[in-house]
Amino acid sequence: MDENNTKPNDKNIKVLRTYTSDMADVIRDNEMSVIKIAMAEKEKRNQEDVYEKAEGTPLSKIFFVIGGIILIVGAIVGSYFLFLNKKEVPQTVATNIDTFISYDSKSNIDVTNTIGLSDLLGLIQKEENPTIGLIKVLFLTKITNTSSVLLTSKNFLSLIGTTAPDALIRSLSDKYLLGKYKDQNIINEGGKPATFLIFETSNYPQAYASMLDWEKTMLKDLSVLFNLNISNSNDPLFEKAWKDIIINNKDARVLYGDNGQGLLYYVFVNKNDFIITNNIDTLKEVMARLITKNAQPQ
Repeated sequence: MDENNTKPNDKNIKVLRTYTSDMADVIRDNEMSVIKIAMAEKEKRNQEDVYEKAEGTPLSKIFFVIGGIILIVGAIVGSYFLFLNKKEVPQTVATNIDTFISYDSKSNIDVTNTIGLSDLLGLIQKEENPTIGLIKVLFLTKITNTSSVLLTSKNFLSLIGTTAPDALIRSLSDKYLLGKYKDQNIINEGGKPATFLIFETSNYPQAYASMLDWEKTMLKDLSVLFNLNISNSNDPLFEKAWKDIIINNKDARVLYGDNGQGLLYYVFVNKNDFIITNNIDTLKEVMARLITKNAQPQ
């Protein structure tokens, strides 16, 4: 017999599979799958732990939300107070205050607790009068928080209780000046220093028209402040009409008394500034200083 024909052909040998071997394969494959699943689950849990730590505990989240709310409320409150402070910024009183005119002396009068015109006059009368030919200005101040600030024109008119038209008050800036001037003619007449007021307007047509309207009650409003001896509230002087007059080449208005003497004067020196006073020499002096000051380079 041919020996070659008796050798088995490896290619034709088939592997004999049994039930036991199949089960072993299945178990081996399942074990690999279980391990993979377990490892995947472990990795997932590790990631969730990382996310939870990053997000924080429920208590820390509550504190975080509360802190955020406090910050937002604080920002809103701070913005509100900043808005209020910007809305009206008072002018802090300085040692040397630059104003409409040059002056020779000054006084700061605290009117924080002043109620009306009578209280204000009591404070003014305590001040020393200016020397002959010199101007003394009176800066009315009030205490706000911890600083002393100048009284605004609107607050001043309210303090002395005027009936000035609302249109006039709206046209005024916060800046104004109250002062006194002692002229030689006043001394010879045995009178007190004359009082003057300077106001600034940003609306000349409105201010001028309003001043004409105020003429009806201006004498009643200012007679006490300007030391005009009018004791009778029904005095016919309150019904007299104002007249036009030229003073230093400026159109002015005057209210004459029964003896022909000027009781009150006012004049628009320019489109922005006007003066009220009870003495013509005082008016001329203040006008001259105002014009000189405006002519100086800013």
